[in-house]
Amino acid sequence: MGRIFINYRRQDSEGYVGRLYDHLVQQFGVDDIFMDVDSIAPGADFVQVLEDAVASCDVFLAMIGPQWATIEDGNGERRLHQWNDFVRLEIASALKQQKWVIPVLVGQAQMPSPDMLPDDLQAFVRRNAIELSHQRFGHDVEKLIRAIKEAMPANSSIKTRMDTETQRLKADQLKAVRDDLVRATDSPLYAYRTENRYFPVLGEGNPDANILFIGEAPGSREVEQGRPFIGPSGDVLDEMMQSIGLDRDDVYLTNIVLDRTPDNRSPNREELAFYAPFQDRIVDIIRPAVIATLGRFAMEYLLKKLDLPEKRGKISQLHGKLIQATMPYGPIHVLPLYHPAVVLYSASQKDTLRRDFEKLKLFI
Repeated sequence: MGRIFINYRRQDSEGYVGRLYDHLVQQFGVDDIFMDVDSIAPGADFVQVLEDAVASCDVFLAMIGPQWATIEDGNGERRLHQWNDFVRLEIASALKQQKWVIPVLVGQAQMPSPDMLPDDLQAFVRRNAIELSHQRFGHDVEKLIRAIKEAMPANSSIKTRMDTETQRLKADQLKAVRDDLVRATDSPLYAYRTENRYFPVLGEGNPDANILFIGEAPGSREVEQGRPFIGPSGDVLDEMMQSIGLDRDDVYLTNIVLDRTPDNRSPNREELAFYAPFQDRIVDIIRPAVIATLGRFAMEYLLKKLDLPEKRGKISQLHGKLIQATMPYGPIHVLPLYHPAVVLYSASQKDTLRRDFEKLKLFI
């Protein structure tokens, strides 16, 4: 998915869209521009597919031609007022997700009045529009490009590469967190750790990663070696990362709870509360642009911690959906993913997991 979403109706503005696309590609690249949902699989929830597509963008361009609000279907019903109209669904989703929506007027079109729009598009008329005229097309597009760049300050999904000294400083800060974890004798899991001669598992990877993966808690192999995500689940995770051109040195891997729980049970409230400050320090040091949660438990924990509207959602509904959030250091995205172990129990989920990982390309 691209960072700039172009919403348009072919019968109304297709000619202008092609010209605009060519200009935008020169400025932002092909991978940053999204225009069409190419195909929706039979049986798929097409509303959810469109919402996911919109969720991945930073700026939403709504192309408005002269007939945009009045085009009718064969039965004389206005397309924009039909519940399943893709143009309407995409704009409504962008407004709901509080995307930066820019109406783009073409063919001497004007912004519609509220009485011309369905209820879920009423807020659209309050968005300031920009016009692309035929005579001044190049000049007008340059103005639009400036507006897009201003809406995406500092390209927040991509971090600039840190110098060697900063990398070393962050590595030292993570080492200090690990030292504190090793000495955390007041941890509710400390006795269990020492009785079994386990290691705590802080995490590993790039201390300045753009992408941070977070799971639930380390398993038996992980605490025996002091490394996260090894064994069969780790192999699946490595394969998924490699499918989008990543390896472990590019990302940071950690868990919500940094010690193994007895019988591999889910962490309790006391354990979550104890390890939360460690996790906060890890995130504040790395400052990722996206946190990819692995599994239901990690997803629920993080969405509730950030008090996001999706906090009551199920992973079957939210997996692969980019969710905007804010950390003390700035805006981020949260990407819920199925845990890699799901592939070990249901091979059919492998394609789903691979498609969801594709969303991370935006942050590479």
